[in-house]
Amino acid sequence: MYRITMIALLLGLVGTAAAKPENPVVQMDRQAPVAEQVRRVEKALDDGNYSEISADDRAQVRQALARITQRMGDHQALQELPPQVQAEVFNDQERINTVLVRAHEDSRQICQHTRTTGSNMPRSRCLSVAERRRIEEKGKALIHDQRTFNNFSPPGNR
Repeated sequence: MYRITMIALLLGLVGTAAAKPENPVVQMDRQAPVAEQVRRVEKALDDGNYSEISADDRAQVRQALARITQRMGDHQALQELPPQVQAEVFNDQERINTVLVRAHEDSRQICQHTRTTGSNMPRSRCLSVAERRRIEEKGKALIHDQRTFNNFSPPGNR
């Protein structure tokens, strides 16, 4: 009976682990209608898919979207615009893609399963890539400060 219960529990855990698919990166291209792409990017920014995007990067993306919308005017496809305007829109699209790819990578969740001492129960700790980087940088700064403090000797003790 114990074995059947454990097998059922393990199969249930496998099903829950595979249930959460990763959201794909939102990117702009030259083929799809531009207005639809702009709406898709704005929706992704508002949905929280890019939780680790900085305020400056978010403002940069919004400004680029506004420039693209203004340059497109009544046109639906990028090919309808003059070559100079097409190049400007393409440059803004590339800026947006660069920021979104970087923010998507930083927002990706990584879960670490560990067992605490004296327990057989695994614990999960899920953090984004950016949170892990911040924790690592704070730890390095603390170690550096501690080493600097330990190397400090008062002037009278020399």
